Amino acid sequence: MGTDRNSEILSIRRVCKYFPGVRALNDVSIDVKRGSVHGIVGENGAGKSTLMKILSGIHQKDAGEIYFDGEKIETTTPVQSLHRGLSIIYQEFNLVNTMSIGENIFLGRFREMGGMKGTHRAAGKLLESLGSRLDTWTLVSELSTSEKQMVEICKALAFDSKLVIMDEPSSSLTAEEMKKLRSLISEMRKRGISVIYISHKLDEIFEFCDMVTIMRDGSVIDTKPIGNLTRNDMIAKMIGRSIDKEFPERPRCVGEPLLEVRSLNTKKLHDISFTLNKGEILGLVGLVGAGRTELIRAVFGADRVKEKEIYLRGVKTPIRSPKDAIRAGLALVPEDRKSQGLVLSFSVESNISMASLGRLSKHGFLSRAKERKLAEKEIEQLNIKTPSASVRVLNLSGGNQQKCVIGRWLETNPEILILDEPTRGIDVGAKYEIYLLMKKIVERGGSILMISSELPEVLSMSNRVLTVCGGRITGEFNPEQVPAEAIIEKAIG
Repeated sequence: MGTDRNSEILSIRRVCKYFPGVRALNDVSIDVKRGSVHGIVGENGAGKSTLMKILSGIHQKDAGEIYFDGEKIETTTPVQSLHRGLSIIYQEFNLVNTMSIGENIFLGRFREMGGMKGTHRAAGKLLESLGSRLDTWTLVSELSTSEKQMVEICKALAFDSKLVIMDEPSSSLTAEEMKKLRSLISEMRKRGISVIYISHKLDEIFEFCDMVTIMRDGSVIDTKPIGNLTRNDMIAKMIGRSIDKEFPERPRCVGEPLLEVRSLNTKKLHDISFTLNKGEILGLVGLVGAGRTELIRAVFGADRVKEKEIYLRGVKTPIRSPKDAIRAGLALVPEDRKSQGLVLSFSVESNISMASLGRLSKHGFLSRAKERKLAEKEIEQLNIKTPSASVRVLNLSGGNQQKCVIGRWLETNPEILILDEPTRGIDVGAKYEIYLLMKKIVERGGSILMISSELPEVLSMSNRVLTVCGGRITGEFNPEQVPAEAIIEKAIG
C-alpha cells in the first residue's frame, strides 16, 4: 500500500475491534484512492459492516489509526462523519416510516434548508437529478423496498460527500433503478467522489470497482486491482476454499401434485392458479411490484383475499390465516428478515424455537433445557456462526440471521417451505449452504416455492418457473429447455 496520503481519501491502519467473545476486526489496513470505486467483499461475518460502522462513528475502534481527507480521526460520531464528507448507505434501511420522503432526506436539517417548503424543494431536486418521480410528501411507510433504497441513496448524497459507502445498495433495486445506480456511480467518479462498494453480487464488483479488498474472519486477505482477479480467485479467497460451481446439481425428485391454488384474487392479484408438486422447487420470477410477494402471502393466509381455493393432496383445505397455514404444513421465510422474520432483541435460541413452543412447554411453562437443545441442533445443522445460543440475534451477520429464520421453520417439519428472497444480502459461501439445504429438503419429500430477484438462482435451482407480471401468472417454463431471454420477456410483460 502507498504512503502518499494526498492521493488517498481514506487510509485505515491496523484497526482492531472486539465485542464480547468475538474478534470482529484484526489489524485491518485499507487505502481508498480519491475518485475511485473500491470494492470490499467477504462472507457474512467477515467484518465489512463493522468496519463501515467504525468509519461512520457508530462503533469506536479499539486499536489502529484512521485518516480521512488527510486528517487523523481519533473518535467520531455519525453526525461528525457526515459533516466531514463521509456518508454511508446501510444495507438495512435507516428511515423514519412515519415521516415523509423529504423529511427523511434532510432529517435534522430543516432550519438549514429554509423550513419544510425548502426541505421538500431541495429533496425534489435531488430526486429529480437521479431520475426519480417520487413525491417528496409521501410517507416512507407507503414506499416499496426499492423506493426506500432510493431514499437512502438520496440521504447520503444530500451532504457534500467526498466518500460514499454503499453497503449492498442494489439488493432491492429493480432493473430500471439499477441503470440509475450505474449512472450515479459513473457521475460520482467524474466528480472525484470516492465510493466504497460492498456487495455479495460479484458481477457488480467486477463492473463498478477499480480495486477490491477481500476480507475473511475479520482480517484483510488481499487487496488488488480488479483486473488482477478472476471470479474463482475471489470466491476462494473469500471463503478459504474453492467452490467448483456456484450452484449444486439441480434436484430431480418431482412427484405427484401436492398443493393446488385455484382462482386466487385480491386487489392486486387476478385469477392466480398453479400447482406445486411433491419434491419440487417452483420458482417465481417477476419485477419488483409484479405481485410475487403478495401471491405467497395470500396463499399463506397473511393477507386478505377476495377469493381463493387451496387443495392439499386433492383435498380442499381452507387457509384463512398463518395459523391455518402452519397447521396444514406450510412455512414462510419472509422477504425482510429484520422486520418480519426476527425479534431482534431476543436471543438466537428464542428466535429458533418461536414456532415450536407448544412441544417445548408443559402446562404452559417453557422448558429452557428443551429450547436450548432444539436451538443447538439447528445451530450445528445449519452451521450458524454465533458465540452461543443465548446471544441476541441482532448481533449476528445477515446470513446467520437468515439461517435462524430457516431453522425455526425446519423445526416444524413443513411439507411446503415458501422462501421469499432466501439469499438476499448473503455471501456466496452461505448461499451455497442454503442451496444445499433446499436440495436436501426436496429430496426428503418436501416442496419449495421460491421467489428470487436473482435470475441465475431461480434458473439453476428450480424444476419449474412461473413468471408473474401485473398481478397475473403470464407463463410457465422448464428452465432447462427455455432460454433465459424468453422467461425475462414474459416477466416484464
